[in-house]
Amino acid sequence: MTPTHKRHDDIVVQRRFAEHAPTHMVTQVYAVTFPGHTDRGVEQVTYADAERIALARAEQDAVSAWYEETPNNHKAVLIGDFRVALRPAVASVEPSS
Repeated sequence: MTPTHKRHDDIVVQRRFAEHAPTHMVTQVYAVTFPGHTDRGVEQVTYADAERIALARAEQDAVSAWYEETPNNHKAVLIGDFRVALRPAVASVEPSS
């Protein structure tokens, strides 16, 4: 089943704006955020690069990856789900002969 809400341990790509200090030019960046990281995330110039990093990390950690265009409105779009569904173990029974 596909998740409908992000969880605290999921990877998130957030669109942000940054200022280039010498020119004061505002640029758009995409930050890949994940739990346990000392910074808020890894910033990329293109969405494609950020998505590639997020999906690789999500697959590695067996979590989901989400995209938030505006983090403050809490609307997220699922871009990849690598969670393993918990399924009960089925014992194999051999037929008696």
